[in-house]
Amino acid sequence: MRFVHRTLAIALKEPFVSNTGVTTEVRQSVVELTWQGLRGYGTARGADPADVDACAPLLADAGSPFELRRVLGRLAGAGIGAAARSAVDMALHDLLGKACGQPLHRLWGLAGLPLAPTALSIGACPDDELRARGRALAAWPVLKLKLTPEDDGSRAGVLASVYQGRIRVDGNGSWSPEQAVRVARTLHRHGVEILEQPVAPGDPDALRYVHERSPVPVYADEDCTGPEDVPRLRGRVSGVNVKLVKCGGLLAARETVVLARRAGLRVMLGCKLESALGVTAMAQLAPLADELDLDGHLGLVADPFTGMTVDRGEIALPTAAGLGALTTSTDYGDN
Repeated sequence: MRFVHRTLAIALKEPFVSNTGVTTEVRQSVVELTWQGLRGYGTARGADPADVDACAPLLADAGSPFELRRVLGRLAGAGIGAAARSAVDMALHDLLGKACGQPLHRLWGLAGLPLAPTALSIGACPDDELRARGRALAAWPVLKLKLTPEDDGSRAGVLASVYQGRIRVDGNGSWSPEQAVRVARTLHRHGVEILEQPVAPGDPDALRYVHERSPVPVYADEDCTGPEDVPRLRGRVSGVNVKLVKCGGLLAARETVVLARRAGLRVMLGCKLESALGVTAMAQLAPLADELDLDGHLGLVADPFTGMTVDRGEIALPTAAGLGALTTSTDYGDN
């Protein structure tokens, strides 16, 4: 199996501001695997390039994409990080679907199931800009508002004053448990339906504290990095936000979704600010989710990949075999 690793930088149409800083471009690794004339693609934002390169010798004797579970287990056993494993996992799943001649979601038996609308995220911004964006996005059914430690929840009211749709909030670990409860009560007054990761990750009991006192359902994001986190989140949150780069790819993401369901947790599927390749990969699992946050590619300039489409929140999955993320770029070859 031939392995190629490239890095990719894509500019954003406008800067995106969150608790973690200002993002003006997306940098990510792209993995290309070639097997029997087929090319499979995977990507991960935030992967250590050296970690991705270290996958090459471990894939040298991979016989086919049908050995996907064995190969991914070998990468994990060698200490390859979750983000790098995610890129290889996507490429293997892409090959698997192409070898079978089916879109991955059909291969998994998920065709025909309804899809929730995806939220569109709004970064931190002044109130007048927030109002302007709320008016401009009136046709979107769900908006997600990024808050920072300085926010007390009142900005959700600013958005609600001009926007009639559903509102979610992502705290990105901004507050102490006590502050988070106060913010949650303000958010509830403004009709917010979900509060993601209100406290810093690493303290499940802090999540429980907020969960038990918040009138708004609390979801874990950074605290949910894969299947192993689900048991300790049970009873501490209402739901989890599953992302490929945290879990290590689609295989682990599917297992996380299944375990979350068994634990009585709701499931949101999320993404990073990233190419349509990564977002389309996660969208293959969209029929299994209660909520979707798959908008990470919509603000990019000259994304070399296309895939799922989004029309005012409504997602259409691609019909091409594999992940269905296509490119005409000469840097990536034909699909």
